[in-house]
Amino acid sequence: NFHLFIKECEFRFNYGTPSQKLKTLRKWCEI
Repeated sequence: NFHLFIKECEFRFNYGTPSQKLKTLRKWCEI
């Protein structure tokens, strides 16, 4: 479910550390 995927990403982004957020953004940019 794409909507759940987005919610999971938001959750990880909101509660991750700054370094984790940067890693996540880089992953998204590579997709």
